[in-house]
Amino acid sequence: MKRRDAIARVALLMGGTLSAPTMLAFLEGCKSSTETSTALTFPFSADQKNLVSEVAEIIIPKTDTPGAKDAKVGEFIEKMIKECYAGKDQDSFAKGLKELEKKDFLKASPADQTKILKELEASAKTDSEKATEERKKFTEAGKEYTDDQGVPFFKLIKELTLLGYFTSEPGATQALEYVAVPGRYDGCIDLKPGQKAWAM
Repeated sequence: MKRRDAIARVALLMGGTLSAPTMLAFLEGCKSSTETSTALTFPFSADQKNLVSEVAEIIIPKTDTPGAKDAKVGEFIEKMIKECYAGKDQDSFAKGLKELEKKDFLKASPADQTKILKELEASAKTDSEKATEERKKFTEAGKEYTDDQGVPFFKLIKELTLLGYFTSEPGATQALEYVAVPGRYDGCIDLKPGQKAWAM
């Protein structure tokens, strides 16, 4: 399967929306420039790794199928942020990690952790809407819009968690319906009640 096909299918799983940097990361591959964050160092510290893994696990918890930790999504996120995202997006990710550290996210109760992430999600939505409005104003005025804020932290970590999980072996083979060696192609097959979505 080609990378473009995989992205299109994962985008459908995510409701059809991926941020531009995520699309670019997959369509263009890893960046060749040396542009990196001034606020984020690689490899992540042990605390940062735990924090990223914990957030990913809250997004996709372990149930009767493996969770994000089982699929090593935290490692995937670190590699993607390091090798495939621009410095502004790395800075945005670092800012989000610092915010979670300030709120003692790892020491918080599960209910408080969920509340913190919901607040970050609402903030990310507001930031994205503001950026869209700004872009629209610039376009209507015939000017070029330059986004120097980067993708909001929660949007980045959620996208990368979903991408990392559903393209991992545990995610594709246990959370989705998987056929290792498919037979003939049937373009339209009805899902049986309770059946998982097909892996890509």
